[in-house]
Amino acid sequence: MIPDNIFTSCLTPTDSSLVPRIEEILQANLGDNEFLATSSLDLDEYVRLGHCEIMLKNQPHPISVADWGGEDADYLVASYEQAVWEVRWRGIKLHVLKTSWATSCGMDSRFWVIGETSAVVTDFILDLHRKTNTPGESILVFHGGHWQRSRELYLATQKASFDDLILSGSLQDAIRNDFQHFLNARPRYESLGVAWRRGALFIGPPGNGKTHCVRALVKELQIPSLYVQSLTHSYFTSEDLLKSVFHRARQLRPCVLIFEDLDALVTEANRSFFLNQLDGFEKNVGLIVLATTNHPERIDPAILNRPSRFDRKYHFNLPELIERTAYLGLWQVRLAAETGWVKSQAEQLAIRTDGFSFAYLKELVVSSLLRWIHQSGSKFFQVLEDQCAELRQQMLTTPMLETSMGAETADLSD
Repeated sequence: MIPDNIFTSCLTPTDSSLVPRIEEILQANLGDNEFLATSSLDLDEYVRLGHCEIMLKNQPHPISVADWGGEDADYLVASYEQAVWEVRWRGIKLHVLKTSWATSCGMDSRFWVIGETSAVVTDFILDLHRKTNTPGESILVFHGGHWQRSRELYLATQKASFDDLILSGSLQDAIRNDFQHFLNARPRYESLGVAWRRGALFIGPPGNGKTHCVRALVKELQIPSLYVQSLTHSYFTSEDLLKSVFHRARQLRPCVLIFEDLDALVTEANRSFFLNQLDGFEKNVGLIVLATTNHPERIDPAILNRPSRFDRKYHFNLPELIERTAYLGLWQVRLAAETGWVKSQAEQLAIRTDGFSFAYLKELVVSSLLRWIHQSGSKFFQVLEDQCAELRQQMLTTPMLETSMGAETADLSD
C-alpha cells in the first residue's frame, strides 16, 4: 500500500511540501466538506462585479501587506498573503483559503475553495473564472510574466479622443474606417474563405500621435484589449511568455492585442516563435494585432514586409505646416482669454516650428505657459518665441520620447 503521508514525509522540509501539508490538514479537519485547489482566483473582482459577498475571518489570523497607493492615491492598500474568507454565493456559504510563499522566481500562491459538496465548489470556481475572465472595464497588461488588470489604463483610454488628434491628410479617417469595417465584415470574410484577422503597424518617430491613436482606437472599438508591456522574466523564456500572451488573447477574441515598441519586444531570440504565432490561421480568427515602432529599421523584414502578418502599415510622420497650424490653433483657442494669444501669432509660430514633433509642440506651449506665469509683465507670445529657440537647440541633442501606453500619468493629448 502507498503510505497516506508519502508526499509530506518525502517533500518535507522543502517549500514544495507546503501544498500537500495544507491539504493533509484540510482533509483531517473538514469532515464531510469538500475542497478544490486553484492556482488563481480573482475574488476581489468577483465581489466588485456583485456576484458574491465576502467576510474576512479573524481566525486563522490573516497576514496582510500594506502598500502606499502613491501620490495620486494617498492611502494604504492592503493585500493578503495568508487569509480565509467566508463567502456568500447564491444563498450558499463557502470558504476560500489563500496562502502565498516565496520561491526563487518570486511569490507563488494557491487558493482552496471549501464547500458542502464538490458540485458547489466546482460551480463556484467555474462561474468566478468565467465572470472575471474578460477584462471588463480594465485593460489586461502583460508584465513580469503574467497578466494584470489595469483599471487606471482603461480610464486613461476613455479620456482619449480622435477630436484631439491631428494627423496628416486622411490618415485618421483611414485608420478609423479600416478597423470599424474590419469588425463589421466577419460574414464577408467567411463567405470568401479569408481568415477574419488583422495586423496593423503604426510607424514613425516618437511624439507624433501613435500612442494617442492606439488609446482612441481602444476606446472606439469597444472590444477586449490586451497590452504587452514586457517579454522578460528571470525564469521563463521569451517564447514561454509569447505563448502565454497569444493564448490569453485567443481566449478573448474578438480583441485587440497591442505590442508597443515592437522593435524592443521582438528580438532575434524570439522572432521565429513570434512569426509562428502571427501565422496562425484559424486560431487567430478575430484577433487584431496592433503594434507600434519608432524604429522600423530594427524590425526583421520577415515581420515588416510580409502582408499576412502586418497587412496595414500607417506612418505617423513629423507634422507638416498644416498640421502644426491646426495643433497650435487648438492650444490658442484654449489659452486665448488668459494669455492674449491671438490666432495670427499661432500661425506665425507654426511656421517657425518646422521639424517639431507633436510632443515638442506641446512642450513648447506648456513650458512657455509655466514660464509666463512666473514672469510678471511678459508678453506670452514673446515667451513662446524665446522658448521655441531653446527647444530647437534642445532637439539637436535630446530626442523627446513618446509617452508609453502603460504610463499611469500619460497626458492623452500627446
